This record gives sequence, structure tokens and C-alpha cells, in this order.
Amino acid sequence: MARRLRRPESFEDVKAEGLFRATTAPKLLANRGVLFVQGLPGLLAAGGLRPDKIPTMQEVQESGSRIFESTTCTERVDVFVSHRWGTARWAKYLNLCLYLNLSAAVACSLITWVLATAVMAFRTGSAGNLGDNPSLLPVLVYLPVGVFFLMFFLGQHAVHLFWPTSLWVDRACVHQTDHELKQRQIQALPVFVARSSSMLVLWDDEYFQRLWCQLELATFAKYGSLQKVYIFPLWLAPWLLSALLINLGAATGYHFLWYGLGDFLFSLALAVQGSIPEALSGLVTQVITITLFGSMMCLPASIPWAIACKAKLRSHELMLDQMANFDCRAAQCTEPADRPLVQQQVQHLFRAPGKQEANHMASFASSSSHSSEVDQIDDRSLDAFNGYVQGPLRSVVLENVGAKLHLPHGWCLLAGLPITFYSCVDILQCDEACVADNGFDTFFSYMGASTATWLVDIFLVFPTFYPVYLRMLKRAFSVQHECLQFILAIISAIVSLSYGYFCSGWVFGLVYLSVQHGLIGLLPLLALLVFLVLQHQCLFGRDRGGRQSSSDGTYRSLHAFDEFTI
Repeated sequence: MARRLRRPESFEDVKAEGLFRATTAPKLLANRGVLFVQGLPGLLAAGGLRPDKIPTMQEVQESGSRIFESTTCTERVDVFVSHRWGTARWAKYLNLCLYLNLSAAVACSLITWVLATAVMAFRTGSAGNLGDNPSLLPVLVYLPVGVFFLMFFLGQHAVHLFWPTSLWVDRACVHQTDHELKQRQIQALPVFVARSSSMLVLWDDEYFQRLWCQLELATFAKYGSLQKVYIFPLWLAPWLLSALLINLGAATGYHFLWYGLGDFLFSLALAVQGSIPEALSGLVTQVITITLFGSMMCLPASIPWAIACKAKLRSHELMLDQMANFDCRAAQCTEPADRPLVQQQVQHLFRAPGKQEANHMASFASSSSHSSEVDQIDDRSLDAFNGYVQGPLRSVVLENVGAKLHLPHGWCLLAGLPITFYSCVDILQCDEACVADNGFDTFFSYMGASTATWLVDIFLVFPTFYPVYLRMLKRAFSVQHECLQFILAIISAIVSLSYGYFCSGWVFGLVYLSVQHGLIGLLPLLALLVFLVLQHQCLFGRDRGGRQSSSDGTYRSLHAFDEFTI
């Protein structure tokens, strides 16, 4: 390693040497992210050779050259991907798919859902003629969900045609077998970061402990925007995909329960109605049947849901704790000789105005005073970087992925996408007899009331499943005995889901009651909506405790990054 890293001002020299390279999303995600496979097998597979054979030195060199030559020289990249080499390939692959393809996946699935609904209604002449149609579930739920997963894993090929994204990833853009070129590229790492429009951090348990990851973060803090740092914890993509599959199973289970046990559950509700005024009988029926349906679906969903949320709870707490207690001096480094180089660069980036002059003036003083003053300046610079991670960067993470017991409302809506798709099935499968049983004169009056209830459920009720369960799960895991932890986690899943469906039953019942009986149902419905809105604010409002105040003394004096000088 040379004696110092290159400064971002040396970009023209770096460009002339052809060191700054870029890759594309299709190349990065090719063969399910084979580029991120550890060691020699990953190098061979990404270079187009068989990973299971013992290669010759020439084949190793050829593989590294192929990977490097698949990149192109560039002056700027859209995304700098910061990650730890030791992280599992699949975790990185899934989160890169999430970052690059999620918007396309959601848009295409929603368009498919709307078009499929319109086509089915058009073919039968009216939306009211689709009752008991067996193709409703596969066409209106499975098809758009299938499109979502197709675009999630392969959407980069289509998106790249219209909105190409250039990325810098060390595994591709740094030559892995030409060691002299590799050393020169590593020295130019600050240049690459400074010439990136945004930074994607693939966080794992050890990310903040790695010295080179810290250098990347510090450089982007100086030259980029805080709002352009996207931290994706590696639990996020597996959690979202598992939640989608669980909700797909829930929609399927609800559908078949409707056909298999619907009459039985309605008979249970009717048995209770004898002691209830006739005006409230429909409300009671809705609350009982929907709560029972939901509770029955909770049983098979509780175990996978507990596993997915447990991983989220543990990893997310660790990430926020690491950021709150971040200290760049405690970072790990494979090569001890790299530590002074990286720390000098961080100190230089976070040195406050005027300190460099003091550093130069100290050279005319005695050696002891020089050492004391430089050490003090360097300590303040490192403290400034610590304050950046502990303060504004942590606040951005809290806004994007929530606190330990929180999830942003948008992520919860995404997780419930299959249930959203199922709403059309639930409305359209109701035939004339079903419309009459629910107390409506026409299908379209029933459809209007059902649409209103589903909108309330989709935006105010179903997203609460996740934060409510996380709070209960935290209590369950406070118990020491592992077997009891598991039992309490299952019970917590059942209770949280049943509570959500209980609220949903009240929404359906009160909307139907207000449509049929006017003021009798309208006032309780308004009270319920107020309660749901307040609950939503409590569960999804900004985590005020997680916001960092700029009153921290170390950070306050050095936080104006636009005043830093290099």
C-alpha cells in the first residue's frame, strides 16, 4: 500500500489512468448475484468459468480480467454500493433487488391488478356478474403477485432500458487479479465515493466495525447529501418477501374458508343474534365472522411470522445501538498498515475550518507542543465523524426504516399487497343472494360500502399488525426460557392478528350499519375512525425519541459539512 490515499481533487489524474469504472444493474445481479460469492468460486463464476474446478493461474487471471472489462470507464456513477465482503451473497442480492426493482415491481403489479379487474368485468358485462367465479382468486391475486415477484427479481433488465443506473461495486469495478492496478484503485477510493450521486449501504451486523466501510461513509458525508445515503439493513428484503408470502397465504386461506366454512361461521353468528336488537344483528354478524376468519388464519401464519419478525427485531436493535455508540477508533481492519491511512483521511475530511492552519503552524513549535495540538485536532475530527453517524445519519435511518419497534407505514402497505389485491375478490365474489343477506338492494350499493370498508382496512387497520406484534414480541423475548419464548411469540402473533381482524369486523359492520340505518351506525363509525387514526399516529408517528438533537456539543460545533475544508 502506498503511503497515502488520493484526494478527490485528483479526479482528472484518476480518470486519465482509467481507474474509475462503473457497472450496470443487469450485470451486477446476473446469475442471482454470483459476483458476491466468497473467494475463488465467486471470481470464477462471475468470470464465466466453472466454479467447482481447480483453475490454473491463467484461468484465474482471465476471470478477473473478464469481470473488470465488463465495466466501463466513467466520470460519475449514480450509486456507490458500500458493503462488507464477508456478508452472505443472498442477503446482498435480495436487498439490491429491493433497491433497484421495488418501484417497478409495485407499479407493474398494481397495473396488472387494475387491468385484470377491468377485463374480467368487461367480459361478463358487469362487475355484478362475477359472483362465485372460480377464476377471481388466481386472476386478481396470484397473477399480480406473480408479476410483482417477476419484476422484483428480473425487473432490472426492463428498467435498465428506460432508466439505466450506473453503480460502483468493488467486486466488479476494482480489478481482482491485477494487484498493481488493484492497489492504485484502492488508493483512489475517496475519489470514487466523492464522484457518486448517492450511496447504498448494505448493512450487516459488522458493517460499522469495518474501517474501510467507515472511510466510504465519511467521504460521502463530506461530498454528498445526507438524504442521498440509503441504508438497507440486510433483514429488510427477507422480511418483506416473507411478509408478502404470509399475506398471500392469508388471502388464500380467507378465500377457501369463505367457501368451506362460511355457512358454519355465519350460523355461529346467528346463534348469538337472538338476544341482540335486530338493527345490530348485521354488525354482530360481521364482527364475529371476520374475527373468527382472521383467528383461524393466524394459526398457520404465526410460526413463520414469528421467525421473520424475530430476525427484524434483533438485527434492527443491533444496528441502531451500533450507530448510537459508534466510535471510529474501535474499527477493525484486516491489514494493520491500512489503519493510519484511513484514519488520516477521515481526520482530514472532518477537520473544522482553521484547524489545518493550526496544524501547519504547530510545525514551528516544539515537538511536544506540536504533538499535543495535532492529537487534539485529530481527536476533534474523529469525534465529528462519530457525531455524524450518531446524529443525523441515525435520524435518516429512523425515518427510512423506523425504530426498533416501528416500521414505516409504506413498508407495511407493501407487505400487505396480496391482501389489497384480495379486496377485489372479496367484493366481486358476492352474488345476488350474498348482497341480499348483507342487507343491500343492489350490487353497486354493496360494492360502494365494501370499497369504503376495504380502504379503511388497507390504510388504517392491516398495517397495524406489524408494529403491534413487534411490541408484543419484545415482551415475549424478555422471558429467559427459550421454550416459553416460542410459545409466547406464537400467542402474540395470534392475538395481534386477531385484534386487527376484530377492528376490521367493526369497520365492516359499522359501515354497513350506517348505510342501512343512517345515524345509528354513522356516529359509532366516526368514533371508530377517530380511534383508528389516533392509533395510526401512535404506531406510525415519527419516533421523537429517536431523533437526535443538534445540541450535542461535539457535533454542533462541527456539523456544518459545507464549511469543512479539504
